[in-house]
Amino acid sequence: RALVRKGRLRFVERLGAAGHVFTLLDEDRNVLKGGSLWLGGREFKSEDDGTIMVPFSTRPGRTTVLLRAGSLTTLEQFDHQAENYSLSAGLYVDRESLVKKKEAKLIVRPSLAVNGVPVSLKLLEEPVLLIQSTDHDGVGATQEVRDLALSAEQETVHVFQVPEKLASLSFTLRGRVQNVSQGQKVDLADSNAVTL
Repeated sequence: RALVRKGRLRFVERLGAAGHVFTLLDEDRNVLKGGSLWLGGREFKSEDDGTIMVPFSTRPGRTTVLLRAGSLTTLEQFDHQAENYSLSAGLYVDRESLVKKKEAKLIVRPSLAVNGVPVSLKLLEEPVLLIQSTDHDGVGATQEVRDLALSAEQETVHVFQVPEKLASLSFTLRGRVQNVSQGQKVDLADSNAVTL
């Protein structure tokens, strides 16, 4: 007995903002356009540039797919991932500027990622900055800043009044992201604290 295999499709895969991005390759590793990928009884066709978009899964794990180009079909496997967002906020204030009754500048440099891949900050809905202060007597105060104009190209600067007898400050950036695969919004947050 012998198994004769004539041609084989391969793929390269990367993560994008909306899911897995596949590119089909022939046996000479040339990009194939007009191909498709079958997953769970559903066909995903290639775009004009040859890429095939497959959304994230609600049941992540090793998954079998069929790659098809013309009359050739190949069985392959890949790790189908879930849609996991993370928010990282670089929050910085110069300690020497924290003088009572003076203004201080908080510098905010956030980044949003899905499964470790950076995505646009435009996906972050309802961003809110919380500034919480505590004085030497243990009295706390909170300032909430809404409608922040966040940018991936530059820092966002927020000016705030430094309270008297300041003992500690904490900064929290929070927002919501639409998780398409789960059909719900996910709350994200990151924070930093300064003790005087």
